Amino acid sequence: MSRPMQVLAVSCAALLAAVALLFAGCSVPEDSEPTDTGATTESPFPDTDTVDDLALDSRIPAAIAAASGRGAEVDFALLDRRTGAYFASGDTDQVETASVSKLFIADDVLHGADIAQVPVADDDMESLKTMLKSSDDQAANNLWDKYGGNDIIDRVTQRYGLTATSPPWDGLWWNTETTAGDIVAYYTRMIDGAGGLSPASASTIIGLLRESTPVATDGYHQHFGIVDGLPSEPVYAVKQGWMCCIADRWVHLSTGTVGVDNRFVIALISREDIHYEDDMDHYPDTAVVDVTDDSSAQHARDTLTGVVAMLFPDGRVD
Repeated sequence: MSRPMQVLAVSCAALLAAVALLFAGCSVPEDSEPTDTGATTESPFPDTDTVDDLALDSRIPAAIAAASGRGAEVDFALLDRRTGAYFASGDTDQVETASVSKLFIADDVLHGADIAQVPVADDDMESLKTMLKSSDDQAANNLWDKYGGNDIIDRVTQRYGLTATSPPWDGLWWNTETTAGDIVAYYTRMIDGAGGLSPASASTIIGLLRESTPVATDGYHQHFGIVDGLPSEPVYAVKQGWMCCIADRWVHLSTGTVGVDNRFVIALISREDIHYEDDMDHYPDTAVVDVTDDSSAQHARDTLTGVVAMLFPDGRVD
């Protein structure tokens, strides 16, 4: 995303500093008017019948178009680690990571311990666990500040060769920018050891992602996308991200691995127009208000889950 589109994020940072409450995302001022969503459509979605007999490479544009009808722009990347097959749409488009950047924080902490050949301090390991399992923002803040902030992203991108991932322009971890392609590359290289992380540390990250809680520390329902969209997949390891409002849009990310031995690596990113069915007059102030049941947030979560359902109408990756 280009810098002119970041104006709202600047005001968010100021608000967050004022209230001293860090949320994995940003809000807009209380008096902001909602985006015109007259172009969005609601039915049918997800339209799994129309894609049921199509190959994945044909289901992808159908799912992306269906999301567009709901006011959402969705990027997608998938790698089959067994066969090497790669499928993607919009995988080079850069976007804010929200809580997915917590992967990079955890990786840097564990890699430092690997190099020093010492265990991670107990307090730091506890922060790392809650940060990955339930997306705890305060835990991320603590580790981000302690281990060098933007330098964390520089170290991780250099080790993993993530050419489309960059540190946050404002020093706030959730504004780290990346692409669906780089996220898939990160997971793949982390699992394969190509980023320098020890097998034990890689197993720690994947193990914690397998314990992803349905509800995050802040009360947000975080199993949208991969988990809710693939009910027939019993094995998954996911890290989700969400925040509002960047250029009048919700940002949601659903990333991780699916299948035995982490066979499939998947990344989905959506940017969806603010959408209210109840004609709400103002955006929610997500810095100070629980947005779990916000209708616009629910709409955006349903969009990403519906995209997964259209990509994989049998409820499993095939």
